[in-house]
Amino acid sequence: MQGTSSRPPTERPSSPTLTAMSLAGQIGCVVPAIILAAVLGGLWLDRHLDTGRWLTLGLLLASLPLSIFLTFRLAMRTAQEMNRMLQTSGTVKSTAPEGEEETNDEH
Repeated sequence: MQGTSSRPPTERPSSPTLTAMSLAGQIGCVVPAIILAAVLGGLWLDRHLDTGRWLTLGLLLASLPLSIFLTFRLAMRTAQEMNRMLQTSGTVKSTAPEGEEETNDEH
């Protein structure tokens, strides 16, 4: 007996909870990395250019909008992925009240 299975490996289905946890992990790594890079880069530039702490402060302030933008992009991408998962699993229901059809007519 060789002990190997003839069945192909199956992929584990992704769940919305795992996707949300993945988003939290990505944000938890990306944002501190950007801020740390800004601080370390600013300190290095300040030391070599003899500018006091101005470049560190400037890079740190510039890293904040970048972190917010990347957080937004990650969240939107994850929301689209979760929506796609829910649609393919058939768990998305219509938001129209019962007995009414959804229409795209503008009044």
